[in-house]
Amino acid sequence: MRNVLLDLLDQMLELVYVSDVETYELLYINSAGKKKFGIDSLHGKKCYQVLQGLDAPCSFCTNDKLCEESVYTWEFTNQMVGRHYLLKDKLVDWNGRKARIEIATDITENQQEKVALKNALQAEMVIQECVRRLYETENLSEAIDFVLGKIGSFLMASRAYVFEIRGDKMYNTYEWCAPGITPEMGKLQELDISVIDRWRVYFDECECVVVEDLEDIKEVNREEYDILSMQGITSLVTAPLEQDGKLIGYFGVDNPPTEKIRNIVPLFHTLRYFLMSTIRRIEDERLLTRLSFEDMLTGFYNRNRYMQDLVAFNNEEKIGIAYVDVNGLKNLNDEFGHSYGDKVLVECARNIEQVFGTGDFYRIGGDEFIVICRGVSKEHFYENIRELKNQFASSESCQAAIGYQWAEKAGDVQRLIYTADAMMYEDKKQFYRKTLSSDRYRHYNDDVLGLTKPAVLKGMIDEGRFKVYLQPKVSFADRSLIGAEALVRYQVDKDVVLAPGQFLPVLEDAKVIGQLDFYVFEYTCSKIAEWLKKGKKIVPISVNFSRYTLVGKDFLNRLKNICDKHGIDKELVEIEITESVKGTEGIDMIRLIDKIKEEGFVISIDDFGVNYANLSLFTSIDFDVLKIDKSLAENIQHNRKAQMVIESIAGICRKMDIRMVVEGVETEDQFNILNMIGCEQAQGYLFSRPMPMEEYEAKYI
Repeated sequence: MRNVLLDLLDQMLELVYVSDVETYELLYINSAGKKKFGIDSLHGKKCYQVLQGLDAPCSFCTNDKLCEESVYTWEFTNQMVGRHYLLKDKLVDWNGRKARIEIATDITENQQEKVALKNALQAEMVIQECVRRLYETENLSEAIDFVLGKIGSFLMASRAYVFEIRGDKMYNTYEWCAPGITPEMGKLQELDISVIDRWRVYFDECECVVVEDLEDIKEVNREEYDILSMQGITSLVTAPLEQDGKLIGYFGVDNPPTEKIRNIVPLFHTLRYFLMSTIRRIEDERLLTRLSFEDMLTGFYNRNRYMQDLVAFNNEEKIGIAYVDVNGLKNLNDEFGHSYGDKVLVECARNIEQVFGTGDFYRIGGDEFIVICRGVSKEHFYENIRELKNQFASSESCQAAIGYQWAEKAGDVQRLIYTADAMMYEDKKQFYRKTLSSDRYRHYNDDVLGLTKPAVLKGMIDEGRFKVYLQPKVSFADRSLIGAEALVRYQVDKDVVLAPGQFLPVLEDAKVIGQLDFYVFEYTCSKIAEWLKKGKKIVPISVNFSRYTLVGKDFLNRLKNICDKHGIDKELVEIEITESVKGTEGIDMIRLIDKIKEEGFVISIDDFGVNYANLSLFTSIDFDVLKIDKSLAENIQHNRKAQMVIESIAGICRKMDIRMVVEGVETEDQFNILNMIGCEQAQGYLFSRPMPMEEYEAKYI
C-alpha cells in the first residue's frame, strides 16, 4: 500500500520528502525533488543540507509544531531553487521511525502576482501622497523635497534629484540621499547640456531614460559613463520636465534595485505630469502676484501694494514721504503718443530710484509716484528732495511737481501723505506759472485754477467751453465700430483746447469734478436720444466718473433721472470706473457696483493692469466690460509674458461673458498679435484719436 502511495506522490507532485524528526535524516524524496536538487543518493544526508543548503537545522523547522492528528500548513521561499512554495507538514510513522512528511506546491507565480499587486498599491499610495502635496503646496521647494524623499525611499534608490536646464547649462537644484550616501548636488552645477545629448532623443519623445547597467553605455558615451561612475552610479531612471514644449529639466533616481526598475517608468510618467503642472501653477501664481503688486512699466510697486502696505507705516520713526507727479503727461501723450509718455514715466522712476537709492517706491496712478523712506534723518531726506528737484529741473523731457513731508514719528502716515499731496499740487501750480512764457498761456493757467470755484466751473459749462469728444472702439474681427468712449476737452479760447490732464487734476483736488462728470453724462445721453429719434444706428458709449463723483450724494439717483429725462435705454451708456477707486476712502466698490447694476446700467472697469491687476476682481465684483490698460499691450510684440497674461485674461472674460477692450492699440503689430491671442475689441490711435462730436456724427452716425 505504501509503495502505491509513493508511486502516486512521485508522479503527481513536484516535491515530496520524508525526514526523521530526531536525526533530520532524509528518508525519502520523490523523483521530481531529486531532479530539482540534483540528488542521486540520500544515504546519510540531512534534510537541511539537501533542501536549504544549511550546515545546521533550520531556524524555521516545523518539527515541534507537528502532530499525527492534523496537517500544518505554511509558506516559504526556498533560496536553493529560488521558488516560493505552499507547504503541508504532518507527523507520520515511517518504518518504525517518527518522521515528518512534507508536500510542497509551487506557488511562485501567485506569489509574484501578490507582490506585484502589493507594489502597485504601495506605488499608488506614494503617488497619491506626492500629488496631494504638490496640489496643496505654495512652496515649490518644500514640495519637491518631499516628493524626492518619498520616491527615493519607495524605490530603494541611493539618490533622487531634479536638474534644471538654463540655456546650455544644467544645475542640480534638488537632491535627496539615502542614509549613508554622500550628497553630490554641490559638485553638479553648470554642467554642459551636451552631457545628456543621448538622453535628449528620449526626452524629445517624452520618454524616460533607463540605464539598467552602467557598463552597457561605456562604449556608447564615455563622457556620460565617466560622470556617472564617479558618482557611484550603476543604474538610473530619469524623466523629462517640459514647459510649452521646451525641456526645462529632468528628475530621476540612482541605483534602484533591478527588480524595481521595470515598475519605475509608469510611475515616473504619472509623477512628471503632476510635477510639470505644479511648476506651471506656481509660476502662474507668482506672475499674477507680481502683476498684482508691481507696476509693469516702471518696476515700482503699484497702488494695490501701496494700499496693502499703508497701515504698516504707521508709528514708523524718522519717516520721509515724497509725492511726485509728472507735469504735462497728458499733453505729451496727445502730442507724441503713449510710447513717448511711457518713456517719460520710466525716466521719472529712474530719477527717483537714483536719488533715493533705498526706500519703498510706488506708482499709484498714471503719473503719480510716492516714495516712503524709513529710518532716514531729516537732513538726509531733505538733501535727497533737493537733488531730485535738481534732476527734474535739468531734464529736458521729464518735469515733475514734488511734495514732501518728514516726521520724527508717523502716528498717521496717511495724514503725512495728504499733506505731501497738497504741497505737490501747489508746486504744480507754480511750475505752470513760472515755466509757460507767453501771456496767453499764463492767463489760461489762471483760468484753470479759477475752475476750482463751483460758480466759475458752472459758468464755463453753461458757456459750452467743455467739449465732449468720442474715441471709437472697434472689433478685431473686421474693425467695425462697436462702441465709443466719451472724453472731455476744455476750450480756453478760440485757438486753445486743453486735454483732460491739464484741468481734471485741479477739479478733482477741489472736489468739484462731479459737475463736469454729470455734464458729460447728460450731454452724451442727449446725443443718443437725438440719434434715436432720427432712426440712426446706435452703439453704446462709455462715460468716465471720478472717484470723488462716485461718493457724491444721490449719485445713482442722478444717473437714473438723467436717463429717464432723455428716455434712453440704460444699456446704451456704460458707467466707466477706474480700478484705482478701489481702496479710496468713502467708496464701497462692490456695493456701489451692485447697486448700479441693479438699476440696469452697464459697468466698465477701466485701467486693468495698472493698479489692481488681481484675479480677485473677477470673483468679487460683477461687471460687464473690462478695459485692458495700454501698459500691458505696449510692447506685446516683444513681451511673451504680456501676451500670455492678456491671452489668459481674454479666456477668463469669454467664459464669464465679460467684454474685453484693449486700450492704446497704436500699431499693426500690436493689433495682429492681440487678434491672434483671442482679443475681440480694441481702442487706440491705430483706429482713431478722440474726435469732436460733430466729426464722430459725420463719420459714424
